[in-house]
Amino acid sequence: MTERRRPITALRLLFLVAAVMPLAPVADSFAHQARDAGPRPTGTASIAGRVLRENAGVARVTVTLDASDGRGQRQTLTDEEGRFSFGELPPGRFLLTAWKPGWVASYYGSPRPGRPPGAPIAVAGGARVTDIRIPISPGGVIAGTVIDSAGRPLARQFPILLEERLVGTRRMIARVRFPLDAGFFERSTDDRGEFRLFGLPPGTYYVMVQPTMSAGARFTTADEVRWASQSPGASPAPPLGALAGYAPLFYPGTTDPSAAQGIAIGVGEVKEGLTFRVNYAPVARVTGVVQRPDGTPAAATTVTMSARETRALIEGSGYRATTGADGRFTIQSVAPGEYSLSVRAASVASSSPVAGAPGERGASAPVYDLWSDRAVVVAGQDLENVSIALAPAASLSGRLVFEGALSKPPADLSQIQLRFIATEALAQAQAGGGGGTAFLVLATVQPDGTFRAAGLPPDRYTVTASWPGMRSGDGTTGWWLTTVQVDNRDLGDAPIDVRANTDVTGISIGFRDRVGAIEGLLSDAAGRPAPEYFVVAFSADRASWTTTSRRFVAPVRPGTDGRYRVNGLLPGDYYLAVVTAVGQDESADPAFLEAILPSAIKITVGAGETRRQDLKIGR
Repeated sequence: MTERRRPITALRLLFLVAAVMPLAPVADSFAHQARDAGPRPTGTASIAGRVLRENAGVARVTVTLDASDGRGQRQTLTDEEGRFSFGELPPGRFLLTAWKPGWVASYYGSPRPGRPPGAPIAVAGGARVTDIRIPISPGGVIAGTVIDSAGRPLARQFPILLEERLVGTRRMIARVRFPLDAGFFERSTDDRGEFRLFGLPPGTYYVMVQPTMSAGARFTTADEVRWASQSPGASPAPPLGALAGYAPLFYPGTTDPSAAQGIAIGVGEVKEGLTFRVNYAPVARVTGVVQRPDGTPAAATTVTMSARETRALIEGSGYRATTGADGRFTIQSVAPGEYSLSVRAASVASSSPVAGAPGERGASAPVYDLWSDRAVVVAGQDLENVSIALAPAASLSGRLVFEGALSKPPADLSQIQLRFIATEALAQAQAGGGGGTAFLVLATVQPDGTFRAAGLPPDRYTVTASWPGMRSGDGTTGWWLTTVQVDNRDLGDAPIDVRANTDVTGISIGFRDRVGAIEGLLSDAAGRPAPEYFVVAFSADRASWTTTSRRFVAPVRPGTDGRYRVNGLLPGDYYLAVVTAVGQDESADPAFLEAILPSAIKITVGAGETRRQDLKIGR
């Protein structure tokens, strides 16, 4: 859970005419994740400094230098005194990250250890920047033991580290998102049932254990034991015992995600002695049959079973089964809960080209134009012969429209990957959850820009698009999806509402090659650059206060010269605020934005317009 900081309460505006050097958005780079370097520009400037822990140099730390424009990455190791240097640098803005196994990654200028973004270092031609100091600290530790109901250790169980995040419009606990190497942070329990999650940045975490066992195991009953001791054929065999299984367990020992307890970890703090006592519980078998609209069985069709409401977003959770030739399916070891049985199927194999993954354009694939979604409740008893009837799903059709002043759209528009994603699924995908592709539909785009997407169950759908070369590496030039209209009505940020058995036609999806930006200088009360703060730009329309909004932009950090730039702004009214610290999810959290609204200023950005707005922090 991210610590909430108080916003700066006063901003004094300076209206200046001087031109400002463009500043690309801050990149979330990590010390041992190489990015595309391309031809690496060189020059005569240099950056040097030390990596320190409590004013003592730290040896053999990997320091990574990233150019803010995406053109090149360099790495070096600190010496025994924690010193590092990068030479032959061109003029520009650079990000520094320091990392060492078991320690917390440090982003230069970030007020939160282990969390980007850092502050760009502005370097003029031939400049020597020699006073860079990067603090680094050992990571925190969460350790404990997983045991069974008799207190015996359970080996090869996999504790999962979670944190609270904003997913769409809901606060949920989901897999940690800060850059990490899973080989260091999450490992199975050993033969003593012990686990140790280490290298953790400060924060509040949740721990979940999802015990594993062989599907289909059953409890042995006393009747079965008595029957086995009798002479063969003396009596009929008794009914088999209930299926046995495990449910996911959240610390301090609950299967209910809403009752999970957070574990606060400070800098380098160690929390040991956590105990997870897992018990077998009766689980159920769910069987059923899937039928097409004409009553015939739907063979070779995937049935997905997922929790209807949960506070936890866990990749790989839920259950899947594939129907046989008779349309029947069986799902084993289902823990108690409320679920949705979801099915999507193709009425016929499609022979038309569809947009697919890069390199697969023009390949034939089925169109999943049939659907069903049925609610079921599992309470430890088998559910037999659940009937699922497929129905035709809706389709969307329309045209892509390009308004370009600087660029030309692709000559063949069929290379565009146009996706319609259920809004909650998109939020889950952005949060790293496994449900993010549950209702993702690829449209078939023709060379002239007309498109059709078939197989959309009732929901509210957000549009995304991509193609090779859609945007430059630094995100400052290219094409942006700016408008979605239905029957000449601009939806703004609202998703497309799809209802059962109702096709949506007349959709116009607009792209522009010019979007707006806000740039300027952030200075303190004495007029000095203030790179230690964050600049937050957010839409004046409260309906856009969500991570799925096309008007959402991440917070930016000024460079060491105090210059900032917010890119990718669609035309409209925005608020601009300065805060001491902010997480990426917080910048779309309505509660956080309402809190900083009194200290924000309002600014209007036109189509393709770059507004200059200098900010001065009041006393």
